[in-house]
Amino acid sequence: MPWASHSLAFMTELVELQHWRCPWCGDDLPGSPRGTAIDHIIPRVYGGPHRRWNLQLLHQECNSAKGKKITAEALELADAHGVTISMNIGQYRAGVRRRAAIYAVRATRQLGGEARDRALAAARNLTVFFPERRVHAVIKTAAEGTLPAAGHW
Repeated sequence: MPWASHSLAFMTELVELQHWRCPWCGDDLPGSPRGTAIDHIIPRVYGGPHRRWNLQLLHQECNSAKGKKITAEALELADAHGVTISMNIGQYRAGVRRRAAIYAVRATRQLGGEARDRALAAARNLTVFFPERRVHAVIKTAAEGTLPAAGHW
């Protein structure tokens, strides 16, 4: 999101909360808004709201690199604020839906304890949307904690 759509005061507040660091690369942010971008921690495409708690300031290049990736921080933030990360994947063919389910289950590896249990419970519920046997097998093995090597999915 271009910096011009937000006030300088708002962006200054964000950068100060972040201690003048880019959360994506860890480097210092510039002293002016040029070269930065407002990022939705939980991407809008996955249901992330345009709320203050879901925004961060990144270098423009870092924002492009992050794109619509779901990070561990996004999963934790969604959990803390009761946001369901979702995407309407019914319009895609079976192979794409399968890869989306695999990606979602793999993302749970980044979580700890209770958050992981909730995410896996939600993943088990995905079987309703994914009739393919292979997706059921992936979700089952993830829920049991026996994730196979990435190339074997």
